This record gives sequence, C-alpha cells and structure tokens, in this order.
Amino acid sequence: MGSVKNLTVLEQLGSNKTGSGIFTFSDRYSVFDWGEMPDHIKDKGKILCLTGAFFFEKLDEMGIPSHYTGLIEGERCVKTTSLEKASNRMKVKLLRVLKRRGLV
Repeated sequence: MGSVKNLTVLEQLGSNKTGSGIFTFSDRYSVFDWGEMPDHIKDKGKILCLTGAFFFEKLDEMGIPSHYTGLIEGERCVKTTSLEKASNRMKVKLLRVLKRRGLV
C-alpha cells in the first residue's frame, strides 16, 4: 500500500455493510520523492500503530466514532489497555467515503 503500512482485507465492503481489514504498520520509511529507503527503523511500525490506537481510543471515549476496532494480538482484537506487548497490526472497519460537492 505504501511506505508506512499495508492493508489486508478480511471482509469486503458491501453496498449495505461495512467490511473489515488489518493495517500492518511497517518499519519502512521513505524520503520525499526518493521513495523507500533501503534500511528500516526498528519498531517504527509498532510505535506508529500504538500511537494511532491511543488517539482513536481517546476519540471513542469522547463519543467520536471512527473506523478503529482494536489492535491484533495473536488471534485476539484488543484495546491498548489489554495489550500484553506492542503490536504493529490494527483492525479497522472498511467504510465507503462519500464526497461532498464543493469540498473534495
């Protein structure tokens, strides 16, 4: 998908239902127009995943919905408070994004 994360589709998005997928955050990085660099930054993927999860969970606590479902630990999908070790995999809902005229 890109230099930061890959998307694995678990369940396709339907016309009347959400799908689901897993973002896997990588240790890869890119620099401007040069593209992907040959080396990696150790644990970058885990840190980005945990940071994103933390803020999605804060939004949820405030009553603001998102596509975030939880973090993947083994076969379980858990919130950060139940995570036993750092994860670089985040489960998300796949949603249809509607364009609003004049805004996009």
